[in-house]
Amino acid sequence: MAERSLSFYRFAAQAVPAPALALLAIAAWQALCLTVYQGKGYLLPSPLEVASATAGNAGLLAASALTTLREAVLGYASAAVLGIALAAAMSQARLLERCLYPYAVLLQTVPVVAVAPLIVLWSGYNERSVVLIALIMALFPIVNNTLLGLRSTPQQLLELFALHRAGRWRTFIRLRLPAALPHTLAGLRISAGLSVIGAIVGEFIIGAGNSGGGLGVQIVFAQGRMDTALLFAEVIAATMLGFALFAAASGVGAVLLRRWHESAR
Repeated sequence: MAERSLSFYRFAAQAVPAPALALLAIAAWQALCLTVYQGKGYLLPSPLEVASATAGNAGLLAASALTTLREAVLGYASAAVLGIALAAAMSQARLLERCLYPYAVLLQTVPVVAVAPLIVLWSGYNERSVVLIALIMALFPIVNNTLLGLRSTPQQLLELFALHRAGRWRTFIRLRLPAALPHTLAGLRISAGLSVIGAIVGEFIIGAGNSGGGLGVQIVFAQGRMDTALLFAEVIAATMLGFALFAAASGVGAVLLRRWHESAR
């Protein structure tokens, strides 16, 4: 009986705090609508109005979310492949790292909103441009974390592989790459949300003239119509999309690490 009570307490301690905080936030939101913003639904709609807008536009939200998800996943997957490949190449040659790493940093520091019009000019008003923007947003954390992991291989293990006369390629595949996996997965988790942000920003700029686009397009249209309740619903949908990608990346990481790494035990 005591063990069951302890298990229930542990489950409650893990499962309750986040939903409880969400309920408190919704209650505070509703209180603001009934006091400070009473009669000003165009500024801050109530949770019930947002729920009604979500239900009334469920088909539109679902179709738009799928469009944005496709663009974000394509950008994210491209960033993962390119980022890991770049980090692997830079880890094998210091000269290559000195040549390429500053440009990877540049992608992170230059505002994507400033770069997006150039991407549109070069690539056109199409989904490819949105994917490219999502890729740019998601690339740097993967490159940086993977490179850090590849550079952080324990020296004792490197000496052990050298003692057994393991070649450079074999050491990289069997030691450096697995040892860097926790860092790579951390970068992938960060980039999951960034890819959705990149897709939304790309849609703001590229898809504003197309009413059938993703969530970024629908946000622009809802803002133009002053439909604040629908705007809130679309922002929440975009947030949930980023959270879903983050959760998927975290789940994959937990599966890959749970048998041997402390962070997933």
